[in-house]
Amino acid sequence: MASPVPLLDITALSQLRIDAHPSVYAGPGRDGMDCTHWCIAGLPDAWNQIMYAMLLQRQQG
Repeated sequence: MASPVPLLDITALSQLRIDAHPSVYAGPGRDGMDCTHWCIAGLPDAWNQIMYAMLLQRQQG
């Protein structure tokens, strides 16, 4: 590979975000997960912020 790719384990971060677990908001009797409204607006934003910070750090370093 010409450019090294850094890997970051985001499992712990993902587990700590309550908005990454939409089932707690569904209430009783709801089987489905609504990731369109919960996950997209929350958890991936945190991932993107981390990736952006890593890109900036790499560019400055």
